[in-house]
Amino acid sequence: MVPAPFKLASHLNSIDAQALRPLRSIGENAHDLAEFLNLQSRKIDLVMNYVLTLGTDGQQRLAGTKFGGSNITFLTSELLELDRLVQLRIFIEDNNCAIFCVARVCETVIFGQQHETTVEIMVIEDDDQEQLVRTSLHVQSNQLKERAHQRNTIDG
Repeated sequence: MVPAPFKLASHLNSIDAQALRPLRSIGENAHDLAEFLNLQSRKIDLVMNYVLTLGTDGQQRLAGTKFGGSNITFLTSELLELDRLVQLRIFIEDNNCAIFCVARVCETVIFGQQHETTVEIMVIEDDDQEQLVRTSLHVQSNQLKERAHQRNTIDG
């Protein structure tokens, strides 16, 4: 059921995670080599994300407002009925995250012309679930750092 490009993206991410482990034993040049490999990996990720977004209709793209390892909230003009199953293609561009999953609508809040819809992920590949959790933690970490920086700027 998962489209082939999303399977490929998932495999590439799991390979990335495994590829840098052996570098720890190389010695002092490991950092430079790891940096080079990370840059090469980033290039591949950018191309993959571009290819994946080509397969989506621009009118079906929705703005996400929150996400975690098991829930995603997004804005839509259409009211989605509770317990409806939806196929999602999740793109988190800042972290080169592209995931395909099936989710169940569990809540909708109306804001004027928009509906903020929360879905619970029901079907997802294990590697994609792990990547979504890692990405969520990474985004939260960056948000905490930004808040701390803003507090320091205001206080100092």
